[in-house]
Amino acid sequence: MDELTTKAFVLRTRNYGESDRIVVLLTEELGKVSAIAKGARRSHRRFAGGALEPFGELNVRMAPKSYGSLAFLHESRVLSSNIKVGADLDAYAWASYLTELTELMTVEHDPSRDLYDFYRDVIARLGTGPAEPVAHHYVLGLLDRSGWAPDLDACGICAEPVTEFSRPMLDSRGSGVVCSRHEAEALGLDPDDANFRPSRRIIDDTLLSYLRRAATDIPDPAELAVSDLATALLERLVDLHLGRNLRSRAFLKGLRMERRRAEQPKELP
Repeated sequence: MDELTTKAFVLRTRNYGESDRIVVLLTEELGKVSAIAKGARRSHRRFAGGALEPFGELNVRMAPKSYGSLAFLHESRVLSSNIKVGADLDAYAWASYLTELTELMTVEHDPSRDLYDFYRDVIARLGTGPAEPVAHHYVLGLLDRSGWAPDLDACGICAEPVTEFSRPMLDSRGSGVVCSRHEAEALGLDPDDANFRPSRRIIDDTLLSYLRRAATDIPDPAELAVSDLATALLERLVDLHLGRNLRSRAFLKGLRMERRRAEQPKELP
C-alpha cells in the first residue's frame, strides 16, 4: 500500500534499539496498526511536541505493510493534546485504563471509524467532569464493538426478562446476566429456600438500571457505592473475555482506594 496520512491516537509505545520506537496506533482509516518510528527518540523534527504520547489526537504519515508486518511511521504531528486528561489524576488513570482496553480488545487492520470517533469523544470528555460514568459507557461500548455486548435485559439461560425478582447475577460465560435460580436448580436446591445463597453477588435493580443507561449513553453520576459496584462488575466482565491482567488497572484501583479513604469522615479525638 502507498504512503498514507491519517488521524490517529497512540495506544502504546516501547523503545526499540538505540533510537527507534515501536508504536501501536488507533487510526481513523486503518483501525489498529503497529508501526516502527525509525529514529523517533532522536528526531525533534518529525516527532515533535508529544507527537508519540497517549491521549492526544495526531496527524500521522505512514507506509502501511501487509498484515503481520510493522508499518513505517514517518512523521507525527499533534492536532489536539487533550491537556485536561493530564491535569486530572482521575481522568489520567481512567484514560490509561480505557486506552489499554482498546488495544487489547481490537484486532490489527480492522478499520472502524465508529470506534475511532467513540474513543476520541470519550478521551475529550475525561477531565471535564466525573470520570466514572464516561468510563463505564466506554467499556460497555467497547464490549459491544468487540462482539461481546452483555445482555442486561434477558437471562442468558432461560431468556426470560430480567427483573429484581430474578435475583440476577453475572453470567460466568460472559453473556450478561442470569437468574440465580438456575444455580440452585443445578445444585438440586429449592431457589425459594431462604437458606440458598448464590455464589456470586446479586445485581440489584439500582445497579442494573445504571448499567442499562450506561450501555446507551453517558449516565448521570451514580451514588458512590453503585459506581464502585459498576466498576467491579465491568472489570469482571472484561476479565471473562480477556483472561489477563491489565497493567493500568492496579494504578486505577490504588487511586480509587486512596480517594475513598480520603472521603471517609474523620473520627473526632
